[in-house]
Amino acid sequence: MRCRVQQQRLLVLAEETAIATDDASRDRHFKTLAIATQKGLLATELPDILLSDTGQLPVRLYLRQKGEAGPYAPRRWSWQPVDAVAELFDARTENTPPDEEPSPLGDTAAGSLVLLPSALVSRELQNQNPETPEPEAALPVTTTRAPSRWQRYWQQCLTWPWPKIAALTASGLALGILAYGATRPCLIGSCPRRQTAHELSEKALTQLAKEPTVTDVAIAHTQLLNAIHLLSVVPPWSRHYNATQADLARYRSQLADLSWVMEAQDLAIKAANDSQDPPHPIAQWVEIHLLWQRAIATLQRVPGDGPLASLVAAKLSEYEANHQAIGDRIAAEEAAEANLNEALQAGQLANTRTETAVTLPAWQLAQQDWQRALNALRRIPQGTLAYEDASPLQERYQRQLVTVRTRVNQEKAGDRAYTTAIDAAQQAQAALQKEQWTVAVRHWRRAVSNVQQVPQGTGYHGEAQVLLNVYQGSLQRAEVNLRQAVALQTLEADLANICPDGAALCTYSTANQQARITLLTPYDQGVRRSISPPSNQAGSLNEPVTVVEATHALVQGIMQLGNRSQLPIDLYDSAGQFIAQYKPEYGGFMKR
Repeated sequence: MRCRVQQQRLLVLAEETAIATDDASRDRHFKTLAIATQKGLLATELPDILLSDTGQLPVRLYLRQKGEAGPYAPRRWSWQPVDAVAELFDARTENTPPDEEPSPLGDTAAGSLVLLPSALVSRELQNQNPETPEPEAALPVTTTRAPSRWQRYWQQCLTWPWPKIAALTASGLALGILAYGATRPCLIGSCPRRQTAHELSEKALTQLAKEPTVTDVAIAHTQLLNAIHLLSVVPPWSRHYNATQADLARYRSQLADLSWVMEAQDLAIKAANDSQDPPHPIAQWVEIHLLWQRAIATLQRVPGDGPLASLVAAKLSEYEANHQAIGDRIAAEEAAEANLNEALQAGQLANTRTETAVTLPAWQLAQQDWQRALNALRRIPQGTLAYEDASPLQERYQRQLVTVRTRVNQEKAGDRAYTTAIDAAQQAQAALQKEQWTVAVRHWRRAVSNVQQVPQGTGYHGEAQVLLNVYQGSLQRAEVNLRQAVALQTLEADLANICPDGAALCTYSTANQQARITLLTPYDQGVRRSISPPSNQAGSLNEPVTVVEATHALVQGIMQLGNRSQLPIDLYDSAGQFIAQYKPEYGGFMKR
């Protein structure tokens, strides 16, 4: 037998004269080798560096026929101080790789031996030390220092009496099995584990009956696990076995139900955490909604008539309320997003209409679109994700609406003033046709005033400026006609003074804003001579003084009347021939 420690693994090689040809004989050989190895290990103070984190020592056992270069059978074993010899071969797994290195053979459970193919063993021994050509040469311990206690022990193991050791091992194994069975719990007398497990279960259920927290549920879960662990080690040969199995079934059912509750709580906690710091996108709210839905479905797997019925009912009510609240939140987010999209579309249309609007109807359509966009933004509730985008839009849309509304009011005022001016001009024209000069002047003045009230920049401003020039000219002419009409009314009284009845000086008449005086003989000739230059005067100068004086007074009266009335006065002789026209603007008589 040869032993060596390499790469924190113990290598043990046993040479045999007759090899084991079947699995049963190999198991006996390996069992004998393992028992001997374990006794040596238990009697040896192992350095801590050899043990893994779990307190195990990787061991490799090899069987080799004398005279052969490589072993014909290996096994791997993770040894630990608490291992029992009887349990070393209880769960033998073949073709399983070691924990230390990857292999297609699988993992090896602690305390079990693994049978490997001989080809793999030879290759494995050769790989232990690439510089060593043969596995046999890799096993002897060679060192330049003094051998340690560990190394000295394994060097001595070659001289052990293996037959005696095998007999002693078999006896010890039988005694160990008997001792193991006799020391199992609840074998003799009563079974206090059942009472302890019952108390743990009752304590857990009592703790869950009064609005437990997440920590309380976790503690109850641990208590039920402890109760199950207490009873799971009761052996089948115990007279309490059937009763403990019934208790175990009940506790395991309670633990399964509580596991559903804990899973639902985990889902609820995640949903609650994901809901923090809203608003969130609709996709995230949908995920949270699904988490609550999964939590509810998990709780519904717990029987409604079990010991957790009241807890499950309370949690279901809470989770369903949260599920409904998140559903409402999703609906609110979807409505808010729809309103935001409507506002954006209406705002884009309103902006286009504003840029192209000229007439009042076009401005009114732009105003309606801005108002519709603003109303859509106002329907977005605070706290939604769309509200963050809607806030700056609402301020901008409000400014646009005020601007467009002001323009609409201006257009309305311009349209109203323009229409009123047109109507007043039509009424002035009608008054002119009836020679109602006062009415015509009043309507022309109203027309001019309304045309001037058309705001600059509005649709009718350009046309209003054209009409303003026309209406002002018509107003001036109407005012002249009015003055002439007024003057003509006073002119008749003055003409009556110039041409009094019975004086045989002249006669008068008025028509078309003009006055006509017909001079009687001999005053017609006297007036003709009076208004003519001296070189053109003809006729006798021996006229009576009274005629001359009357003629002079007549001419002076005509001139004063013309200047006062600012109306032309036509003079005719007794034969109806035109003599001259007095023009006030020239201050003299004009002949044709």
